[in-house]
Amino acid sequence: MPIRQVSRTYKMFASRLEKLGIEKLEDFIFHIPFRYEDYSIISKINQVKSGNTVTIQGTVISAKNKYTRGYKKIQTVVISDETGELEIIWFNQPFLLKTIINGEIISVSGKVEKIGNKITMVSPDYEILTNNQTIHTGRLIPIYPETKGISSKWLRRQIYQVLENNKAFEDFVPSEILIRNNLLNTEKAIRTIHFPENLEEAKMAKKRLSFNEVFLVQINSLLKRAEWEKNAKTNPFKIKNFKKKLKNLLKVFRLSLQKDKKKQRVKY
Repeated sequence: MPIRQVSRTYKMFASRLEKLGIEKLEDFIFHIPFRYEDYSIISKINQVKSGNTVTIQGTVISAKNKYTRGYKKIQTVVISDETGELEIIWFNQPFLLKTIINGEIISVSGKVEKIGNKITMVSPDYEILTNNQTIHTGRLIPIYPETKGISSKWLRRQIYQVLENNKAFEDFVPSEILIRNNLLNTEKAIRTIHFPENLEEAKMAKKRLSFNEVFLVQINSLLKRAEWEKNAKTNPFKIKNFKKKLKNLLKVFRLSLQKDKKKQRVKY
């Protein structure tokens, strides 16, 4: 289905998505990440140290705006787990406090920093935990080719929804070939390339999708070759059938046929 026909939101973003080669809904799943952020280490608050890149999951106990001397807003959120409390800071994103409110269980991923005497996180990735399923934190996070107004986080959310709404993928490669070459099936490869459990899984998924590209190019080449060979075949021209007409034609133009003894070709 064309993106512009899916929903009003997609219609608004259609021109931007087209810059990324996303014109149909299925194009989302073939928009492949070019790298991953490793947020797979989930740590307790009392275990984090400055410089660590980790994921913290806890309950929001405070969320408010603070103002700098230049009247810019700083969003400060404090979360807690059974081991302690951690302050998180964002800059000039007041809309966050419409989502991050007291009592919510939140997952945040990023680099831990020491500001003054406090351990904190500055502008981490985040998501509200509802069913322990995370797509932006607590795992390998896919980073995609982006354009203005289209972030990896937004793309990640759309791709996740497309995959959730499409449970079956047809594979055009026979299973015996997949087994012989140690390849994932198409469905597993597509789901894994976007949300791998580890880098080895991502590598296997990339191998299968790369195989698809080479395989389809080769098949296309063979089909074109077969079509060319089919069209290149013509009925042979038999001179004997037109010998009388040729003689008359040569007589009109006062020409004669001679055989080249070296190349064995007929010359006029």
